[in-house]
Amino acid sequence: MSYPHVDGLHLLLRFTRLGKVDRSLRTPQMVQDKAMVARWQLLNPTERYFSLLERWWNIADFEQERFGMAADRMAEYRCTFLKRHRPGSRAKERDEKWQVAMLGALGMKQIALMQLFGLLNIASEPPVPGKGWQIKRMVATPWGLSASATYLQAFGDTSTDLLERLFNPTGKNSTPDELEAEEEMEHHPFLLWASRALPFFPNCRHYLGDPEAVEPFRGSLTFKVSLGSDVWRRIVMPAASDFDDLARFILDAFQFDDDHLYQFRYQDEYATQRTFDDPRCSDVEDDYADEVTLGEAGLFPRQLVEFRYDFGDDWRFDVLVEKLDASETGAQPTVLAKTGKAPRQY
Repeated sequence: MSYPHVDGLHLLLRFTRLGKVDRSLRTPQMVQDKAMVARWQLLNPTERYFSLLERWWNIADFEQERFGMAADRMAEYRCTFLKRHRPGSRAKERDEKWQVAMLGALGMKQIALMQLFGLLNIASEPPVPGKGWQIKRMVATPWGLSASATYLQAFGDTSTDLLERLFNPTGKNSTPDELEAEEEMEHHPFLLWASRALPFFPNCRHYLGDPEAVEPFRGSLTFKVSLGSDVWRRIVMPAASDFDDLARFILDAFQFDDDHLYQFRYQDEYATQRTFDDPRCSDVEDDYADEVTLGEAGLFPRQLVEFRYDFGDDWRFDVLVEKLDASETGAQPTVLAKTGKAPRQY
Protein backbone atom coordinates (compact mmCIF):
# COMPACT_ATOMS: atom_id res chain seq x y z
CA MET A 1 0.00 0.00 0.00
CA SER A 2 1.40 3.40 -0.99
CA TYR A 3 1.64 6.46 1.21
CA PRO A 4 -1.35 8.20 -0.51
CA HIS A 5 -3.51 5.21 0.49
CA VAL A 6 -2.30 5.42 4.08
CA ASP A 7 -2.93 9.17 4.04
CA GLY A 8 -6.46 8.56 2.72
CA LEU A 9 -7.17 5.99 5.42
CA HIS A 10 -5.87 8.43 8.02
CA LEU A 11 -8.34 11.03 6.71
CA LEU A 12 -11.20 8.53 7.04
CA LEU A 13 -10.16 7.58 10.58
CA ARG A 14 -10.17 11.24 11.61
CA PHE A 15 -13.47 12.26 10.07
CA THR A 16 -15.38 9.09 10.99
CA ARG A 17 -14.07 9.61 14.55
CA LEU A 18 -13.07 5.93 14.58
CA GLY A 19 -9.56 7.11 15.44
CA LYS A 20 -8.42 9.93 17.67
CA VAL A 21 -5.08 11.40 18.72
CA ASP A 22 -3.85 10.61 22.21
CA ARG A 23 -1.60 13.53 23.13
CA SER A 24 -1.23 12.46 26.75
CA LEU A 25 1.63 10.26 25.53
CA ARG A 26 5.11 11.72 25.07
CA THR A 27 4.75 11.01 21.35
CA PRO A 28 1.13 11.58 20.20
CA GLN A 29 -0.43 8.50 18.65
CA MET A 30 -3.59 7.67 16.74
CA VAL A 31 -5.73 5.30 18.83
CA GLN A 32 -9.18 3.79 18.47
CA ASP A 33 -12.25 5.58 19.76
CA LYS A 34 -13.81 2.54 21.40
CA ALA A 35 -17.35 3.91 21.45
CA MET A 36 -17.27 4.69 17.73
CA VAL A 37 -15.69 1.33 16.89
CA ALA A 38 -18.54 -0.39 18.76
CA ARG A 39 -21.03 1.49 16.54
CA TRP A 40 -19.05 0.56 13.44
CA GLN A 41 -19.28 -3.13 14.29
CA LEU A 42 -23.10 -2.91 14.24
CA LEU A 43 -23.17 -1.73 10.62
CA ASN A 44 -23.42 -4.06 7.63
CA PRO A 45 -20.89 -3.72 4.74
CA THR A 46 -23.14 -1.45 2.67
CA GLU A 47 -23.74 0.86 5.62
CA ARG A 48 -20.03 0.97 6.34
CA TYR A 49 -19.26 1.92 2.75
CA PHE A 50 -21.72 4.81 2.64
CA SER A 51 -20.76 5.97 6.13
CA LEU A 52 -17.17 6.30 4.95
CA LEU A 53 -18.24 7.98 1.71
CA GLU A 54 -20.37 10.46 3.65
CA ARG A 55 -17.44 11.36 5.91
CA TRP A 56 -15.23 11.89 2.85
CA TRP A 57 -17.56 13.89 0.63
CA ASN A 58 -19.80 15.57 3.17
CA ILE A 59 -17.30 16.35 5.95
CA ALA A 60 -13.67 16.11 4.80
CA ASP A 61 -14.32 17.95 1.52
CA PHE A 62 -15.99 20.84 3.31
CA GLU A 63 -13.13 20.93 5.80
CA GLN A 64 -10.79 21.64 2.87
CA GLU A 65 -12.58 24.95 2.28
CA ARG A 66 -10.41 26.32 5.09
CA PHE A 67 -7.40 25.77 2.86
CA GLY A 68 -8.80 27.32 -0.31
CA MET A 69 -10.40 24.31 -2.03
CA ALA A 70 -14.19 24.66 -2.12
CA ALA A 71 -16.15 21.42 -1.77
CA ASP A 72 -17.99 21.96 -5.04
CA ARG A 73 -14.68 22.52 -6.83
CA MET A 74 -13.30 19.29 -5.41
CA ALA A 75 -16.43 17.44 -6.59
CA GLU A 76 -16.03 19.04 -10.02
CA TYR A 77 -12.36 18.01 -10.25
CA ARG A 78 -13.16 14.41 -9.30
CA CYS A 79 -15.98 14.22 -11.82
CA THR A 80 -13.87 15.71 -14.62
CA PHE A 81 -10.92 13.47 -13.80
CA LEU A 82 -13.07 10.34 -13.88
CA LYS A 83 -14.73 11.37 -17.16
CA ARG A 84 -11.33 11.82 -18.77
CA HIS A 85 -10.44 8.30 -17.61
CA ARG A 86 -13.62 6.59 -18.71
CA PRO A 87 -13.11 3.23 -20.49
CA GLY A 88 -11.87 3.68 -24.05
CA SER A 89 -10.98 7.35 -23.67
CA ARG A 90 -7.64 8.48 -25.10
CA ALA A 91 -8.01 12.15 -24.17
CA LYS A 92 -5.68 11.72 -21.21
CA GLU A 93 -2.91 10.36 -23.46
CA ARG A 94 -3.12 13.40 -25.76
CA ASP A 95 -2.90 15.92 -22.94
CA GLU A 96 -0.19 14.98 -20.49
CA LYS A 97 0.02 18.54 -19.13
CA TRP A 98 -3.66 18.38 -18.17
CA GLN A 99 -3.03 15.08 -16.43
CA VAL A 100 -0.18 16.50 -14.36
CA ALA A 101 -2.17 19.63 -13.50
CA MET A 102 -5.22 17.62 -12.42
CA LEU A 103 -3.15 15.25 -10.29
CA GLY A 104 -1.66 18.31 -8.60
CA ALA A 105 -5.05 19.95 -8.05
CA LEU A 106 -6.70 16.83 -6.65
CA GLY A 107 -3.72 15.48 -4.74
CA MET A 108 -2.62 11.87 -4.70
CA LYS A 109 -4.64 11.20 -1.54
CA GLN A 110 -7.84 11.83 -3.50
CA ILE A 111 -6.69 9.50 -6.28
CA ALA A 112 -5.99 6.79 -3.72
CA LEU A 113 -9.39 7.27 -2.11
CA MET A 114 -11.11 7.00 -5.49
CA GLN A 115 -9.40 3.65 -5.92
CA LEU A 116 -10.27 2.48 -2.39
CA PHE A 117 -13.93 3.38 -2.92
CA GLY A 118 -14.13 1.59 -6.28
CA LEU A 119 -14.54 4.77 -8.32
CA LEU A 120 -11.30 4.23 -10.21
CA ASN A 121 -9.35 1.12 -11.22
CA ILE A 122 -5.59 1.64 -11.07
CA ALA A 123 -2.81 -0.59 -12.34
CA SER A 124 0.51 0.22 -10.65
CA GLU A 125 4.09 -0.38 -11.67
CA PRO A 126 6.29 -2.40 -9.29
CA PRO A 127 7.50 -0.17 -6.44
CA VAL A 128 10.87 1.50 -6.83
CA PRO A 129 12.70 2.82 -3.75
CA GLY A 130 12.50 6.60 -3.61
CA LYS A 131 10.13 6.88 -6.58
CA GLY A 132 6.78 7.01 -4.79
CA TRP A 133 3.59 5.58 -6.22
CA GLN A 134 4.18 4.52 -9.85
CA ILE A 135 0.81 4.53 -11.66
CA LYS A 136 0.67 2.65 -14.94
CA ARG A 137 -2.98 2.96 -15.95
CA MET A 138 -6.21 4.45 -14.54
CA VAL A 139 -9.75 3.61 -15.70
CA ALA A 140 -12.93 5.00 -14.17
CA THR A 141 -15.55 2.47 -13.10
CA PRO A 142 -19.23 2.78 -14.08
CA TRP A 143 -20.04 3.44 -10.42
CA GLY A 144 -17.37 6.12 -10.22
CA LEU A 145 -18.69 7.92 -13.31
CA SER A 146 -22.30 7.75 -12.13
CA ALA A 147 -21.70 8.64 -8.47
CA SER A 148 -19.36 11.56 -9.18
CA ALA A 149 -21.62 13.05 -11.88
CA THR A 150 -24.82 12.84 -9.84
CA TYR A 151 -23.08 14.17 -6.73
CA LEU A 152 -21.77 17.16 -8.67
CA GLN A 153 -25.29 17.72 -9.99
CA ALA A 154 -26.56 17.81 -6.38
CA PHE A 155 -24.56 21.00 -5.76
CA GLY A 156 -26.56 22.73 -8.48
CA ASP A 157 -29.81 21.11 -7.44
CA THR A 158 -29.61 22.57 -3.95
CA SER A 159 -30.44 25.99 -5.36
CA THR A 160 -33.32 27.92 -3.84
CA ASP A 161 -35.55 27.45 -6.89
CA LEU A 162 -35.35 23.67 -6.79
CA LEU A 163 -35.86 23.55 -3.04
CA GLU A 164 -38.96 25.67 -3.44
CA ARG A 165 -40.30 23.15 -5.96
CA LEU A 166 -39.41 20.21 -3.74
CA PHE A 167 -40.87 21.51 -0.50
CA ASN A 168 -43.52 23.92 -1.72
CA PRO A 169 -44.87 22.62 -5.05
CA THR A 170 -48.29 24.20 -4.54
CA GLY A 171 -46.99 27.65 -3.70
CA LYS A 172 -48.27 27.51 -0.10
CA ASN A 173 -46.26 29.01 2.73
CA SER A 174 -43.66 26.57 4.08
CA THR A 175 -43.94 25.32 7.64
CA PRO A 176 -41.04 25.89 10.09
CA ASP A 177 -40.02 22.23 9.74
CA GLU A 178 -39.93 22.52 5.93
CA LEU A 179 -37.91 25.73 6.12
CA GLU A 180 -35.41 24.00 8.41
CA ALA A 181 -35.20 21.08 5.97
CA GLU A 182 -34.57 23.52 3.10
CA GLU A 183 -31.75 25.21 4.99
CA GLU A 184 -30.19 21.85 5.89
CA MET A 185 -30.40 20.58 2.32
CA GLU A 186 -28.95 23.80 0.92
CA HIS A 187 -25.78 23.36 2.93
CA HIS A 188 -25.38 19.62 2.48
CA PRO A 189 -25.67 18.47 -1.14
CA PHE A 190 -24.59 14.99 -0.03
CA LEU A 191 -27.96 14.60 1.71
CA LEU A 192 -29.79 15.34 -1.53
CA TRP A 193 -27.51 13.00 -3.45
CA ALA A 194 -27.99 10.23 -0.88
CA SER A 195 -31.78 10.63 -0.97
CA ARG A 196 -31.63 9.78 -4.68
CA ALA A 197 -28.88 7.13 -4.61
CA LEU A 198 -29.63 5.09 -1.50
CA PRO A 199 -33.00 3.67 -2.69
CA PHE A 200 -30.85 1.54 -5.01
CA PHE A 201 -29.08 0.16 -1.92
CA PRO A 202 -31.87 -1.11 0.37
CA ASN A 203 -29.37 -2.60 2.81
CA CYS A 204 -28.20 0.88 3.77
CA ARG A 205 -30.49 1.96 6.59
CA HIS A 206 -28.09 3.50 9.09
CA TYR A 207 -25.06 5.77 9.15
CA LEU A 208 -22.18 5.72 11.59
CA GLY A 209 -23.08 9.14 12.96
CA ASP A 210 -21.08 11.31 15.34
CA PRO A 211 -19.75 10.61 18.85
CA GLU A 212 -22.07 11.12 21.77
CA ALA A 213 -21.71 14.52 23.39
CA VAL A 214 -19.59 14.35 26.51
CA GLU A 215 -20.12 16.24 29.72
CA PRO A 216 -17.98 19.40 29.94
CA PHE A 217 -14.94 19.15 32.17
CA ARG A 218 -15.51 20.85 35.52
CA GLY A 219 -12.59 22.13 37.56
CA SER A 220 -9.56 24.18 36.56
CA LEU A 221 -7.00 24.21 33.78
CA THR A 222 -3.37 25.27 34.12
CA PHE A 223 -1.68 26.82 31.09
CA LYS A 224 1.88 27.88 30.34
CA VAL A 225 1.55 30.87 28.03
CA SER A 226 4.77 31.75 26.19
CA LEU A 227 5.70 34.72 24.06
CA GLY A 228 8.97 33.59 22.52
CA SER A 229 11.38 31.29 24.34
CA ASP A 230 12.26 33.49 27.33
CA VAL A 231 8.98 35.10 28.35
CA TRP A 232 6.13 33.04 29.80
CA ARG A 233 3.32 33.10 32.37
CA ARG A 234 1.79 30.10 34.11
CA ILE A 235 -1.90 30.76 34.70
CA VAL A 236 -4.85 28.84 36.07
CA MET A 237 -8.38 29.32 34.73
CA PRO A 238 -11.70 27.83 35.82
CA ALA A 239 -13.16 25.44 33.26
CA ALA A 240 -16.37 27.49 33.27
CA SER A 241 -14.47 30.42 31.71
CA ASP A 242 -14.87 30.87 27.98
CA PHE A 243 -12.10 31.55 25.48
CA ASP A 244 -12.86 35.26 25.52
CA ASP A 245 -12.15 35.25 29.28
CA LEU A 246 -8.88 33.42 28.59
CA ALA A 247 -7.88 35.97 25.94
CA ARG A 248 -8.51 38.91 28.27
CA PHE A 249 -6.59 37.29 31.11
CA ILE A 250 -3.58 36.44 28.92
CA LEU A 251 -3.39 40.00 27.61
CA ASP A 252 -3.62 41.37 31.13
CA ALA A 253 -0.90 38.97 32.35
CA PHE A 254 1.44 40.33 29.65
CA GLN A 255 0.28 43.93 30.19
CA PHE A 256 -1.16 44.24 26.70
CA ASP A 257 -4.27 46.27 25.97
CA ASP A 258 -7.26 44.54 24.37
CA ASP A 259 -8.02 46.97 21.56
CA HIS A 260 -7.33 44.50 18.75
CA LEU A 261 -8.86 41.30 17.40
CA TYR A 262 -7.62 37.83 18.26
CA GLN A 263 -8.05 34.17 17.39
CA PHE A 264 -7.40 30.85 19.13
CA ARG A 265 -6.44 27.87 17.00
CA TYR A 266 -5.60 24.25 17.80
CA GLN A 267 -6.11 20.67 16.65
CA ASP A 268 -8.68 18.67 18.57
CA GLU A 269 -8.37 14.99 19.47
CA TYR A 270 -9.45 14.04 15.93
CA ALA A 271 -6.65 16.17 14.40
CA THR A 272 -9.25 18.60 13.09
CA GLN A 273 -8.42 22.27 13.32
CA ARG A 274 -10.69 24.32 15.55
CA THR A 275 -10.74 28.09 15.74
CA PHE A 276 -12.39 30.46 18.18
CA ASP A 277 -12.58 34.07 17.03
CA ASP A 278 -12.93 37.36 18.82
CA PRO A 279 -16.66 38.17 19.25
CA ARG A 280 -15.99 41.43 17.42
CA CYS A 281 -15.06 39.51 14.23
CA SER A 282 -17.52 38.87 11.43
CA ASP A 283 -17.95 35.86 9.11
CA VAL A 284 -16.09 33.41 11.35
CA GLU A 285 -15.47 29.81 10.24
CA ASP A 286 -16.18 28.01 13.51
CA ASP A 287 -17.26 29.58 16.80
CA TYR A 288 -16.94 32.83 18.63
CA ALA A 289 -14.62 32.75 21.63
CA ASP A 290 -17.40 33.67 24.06
CA GLU A 291 -19.58 30.75 22.89
CA VAL A 292 -17.37 27.89 24.09
CA THR A 293 -16.03 27.30 27.60
CA LEU A 294 -12.64 25.80 28.30
CA GLY A 295 -14.39 22.79 29.79
CA GLU A 296 -16.41 22.22 26.63
CA ALA A 297 -13.44 22.40 24.25
CA GLY A 298 -12.04 18.93 24.96
CA LEU A 299 -8.61 20.24 25.95
CA PHE A 300 -6.11 17.82 27.49
CA PRO A 301 -2.55 17.89 28.89
CA ARG A 302 0.29 18.51 26.40
CA GLN A 303 -2.07 20.16 23.94
CA LEU A 304 -0.75 23.33 22.31
CA VAL A 305 -3.12 26.17 21.45
CA GLU A 306 -2.04 29.14 19.36
CA PHE A 307 -3.31 32.53 20.51
CA ARG A 308 -2.88 35.12 17.77
CA TYR A 309 -3.44 38.74 18.76
CA ASP A 310 -3.49 41.96 16.72
CA PHE A 311 -3.41 40.70 13.13
CA GLY A 312 -1.40 43.77 12.09
CA ASP A 313 1.53 43.36 14.53
CA ASP A 314 0.77 39.62 14.65
CA TRP A 315 1.63 38.69 18.24
CA ARG A 316 1.62 34.89 18.62
CA PHE A 317 1.38 33.26 22.03
CA ASP A 318 1.90 29.53 22.60
CA VAL A 319 -0.69 28.30 25.11
CA LEU A 320 0.35 24.89 26.45
CA VAL A 321 -2.20 22.93 28.47
CA GLU A 322 -0.23 21.62 31.48
CA LYS A 323 -2.87 20.23 33.83
CA LEU A 324 -6.58 19.64 34.34
CA ASP A 325 -7.65 19.51 37.98
CA ALA A 326 -11.20 18.31 38.63
CA SER A 327 -10.92 19.07 42.35
CA GLU A 328 -10.54 22.83 41.89
CA THR A 329 -14.12 23.69 41.05
CA GLY A 330 -13.92 27.10 42.71
CA ALA A 331 -10.67 28.27 41.15
CA GLN A 332 -10.27 31.88 40.09
CA PRO A 333 -8.11 33.20 37.23
CA THR A 334 -4.63 33.50 38.70
CA VAL A 335 -1.05 34.00 37.55
CA LEU A 336 0.90 31.24 39.32
CA ALA A 337 4.39 32.05 38.02
CA LYS A 338 6.10 34.23 35.47
CA THR A 339 9.47 34.51 33.77
CA GLY A 340 10.86 37.34 31.67
CA LYS A 341 9.70 40.87 31.07
CA ALA A 342 6.92 41.19 28.53
CA PRO A 343 7.91 43.16 25.41
CA ARG A 344 6.41 46.54 24.73
CA GLN A 345 3.21 46.22 22.75
CA TYR A 346 3.83 49.35 20.67
